[in-house]
Amino acid sequence: MTIEKLMHRHAIVQPADASCYDAAELMRDRGVGSIVVVEQNEPIGVVTDRDLVTRVLASRRDPERLSLRDVMSAAPIFLSKQRSVEDAIDTMREFGVRRLPIVDSHNHPVGVLSLDDILIHLARQVGALGQAVERELLKAGGEG
Repeated sequence: MTIEKLMHRHAIVQPADASCYDAAELMRDRGVGSIVVVEQNEPIGVVTDRDLVTRVLASRRDPERLSLRDVMSAAPIFLSKQRSVEDAIDTMREFGVRRLPIVDSHNHPVGVLSLDDILIHLARQVGALGQAVERELLKAGGEG
């Protein structure tokens, strides 16, 4: 299965010169935990809610004067929407990240795939397998 079929969140993007305060408001309003930082519509970094807490608030820095460029994780790891879910899992494990920006063929952000998205998908798959086993057991028991 490709990432494109699994992801359901659109990428929330902001320019690198946007303030951390504006990003925090946007995250709150959109109910997301990360923002893809872009220049010329290409990802150059990622800022998470944790980044804002640890790099801004806990450091007593002014979120209105601080730009996303100042606190972002630069050179983000991102995957093409045509890549497989297995590729996403491998990438998350290798780099220790919970969210991956997903890009189209022009490297423009189109979504975010989270570890939660993958876990929900896998749980549904396991549930479907459980139903298949249950039906098989009922069928075998009903025939005997």
